[in-house]
Parts: sequence; structure tokens; C-alpha cells
Amino acid sequence: MIATLALAGCGYHLVGHGDTGGAIPTDVNAISLVGNAETALSSQLEQRLQSDRYSIIDAEEIDDDSHHAMLHISISPLTFVPSAYDATGVATQYVMIFSGSLMLERQGKTIWQSGPVQRRGDVYVAGGPTSIEASRERLLTDLKKQWLSDAVGRIRSGF
Repeated sequence: MIATLALAGCGYHLVGHGDTGGAIPTDVNAISLVGNAETALSSQLEQRLQSDRYSIIDAEEIDDDSHHAMLHISISPLTFVPSAYDATGVATQYVMIFSGSLMLERQGKTIWQSGPVQRRGDVYVAGGPTSIEASRERLLTDLKKQWLSDAVGRIRSGF
């Protein structure tokens, strides 16, 4: 408690939107999603936003932009790099990194940016190519779910 008061007394504050209910202003009731996210990821994000009371509309269907915001989704290329090797120099473990960022725009102005949202996991190379590919696909599915939860958390918190 004392540390919090001391930080507040010197002008320190957390970034975010505080009492507005997150990154999306309270008077916004319609959102358009744009960007390079695959269809499944966009659909899952739409479902989460709809459960938070927002209508999801196509960007071309905007009649009144005073209660509308555009959520830009930028997914980075998937990174898959070796991280451990055996005694002969053959890779035995890889790190998979799924990352992206979000930007909220309203009436042509950027009002919020998530910064990088990144999830990572390890794939161990054991078994044949089919086993390795199955492990990669499982991990990628898990990383996308984790990324989506993190992204929605940032939107809801405004941080």
C-alpha cells in the first residue's frame, strides 16, 4: 500500500484507459476487424467481442462512424527455430513463436495499440516426420488459443 501511494505521489501511473472499460471506448458499439489474420482466428476474435456486447460489421457497411471502431490485426510470420542439439549437431528441439499485434482506430485516428502479443512453445524432435508434424500442429493450435486469450485480455484491460 505504501509503495502504491509513493508511486502515485511522484506522478507514476500505468498506461491504459482506466475507467473506460478497456481499449474500446464505452460509446463504441460496432467494430470492424481488418488485417491478415486467418479466418479461424478472426472468427474466434469476433465471437469474443460479440460476447462483450459489440456488433461486428464489415468495414464497407459503416453508416455512422461515431459509434464505430476498426480493429487492425497484424499477425507476424510463424517462427520455428532450432533451440537444442544432440552431440552430433542435429537439432532435437525447436521453439515455435506465434506473434502479432492489434491496433484500434476510430474516425481515422489510432486510439490504442497492443504492442507485440507473443506466445511460444517447444517442439521436441522425436519419432518420424509424421510425429513431428503432428506435434507442430498441436503446438500451433495451442499457441493460437493462448495468443487469442492474451489479445482479448489486452483489449479488455486497455493495456
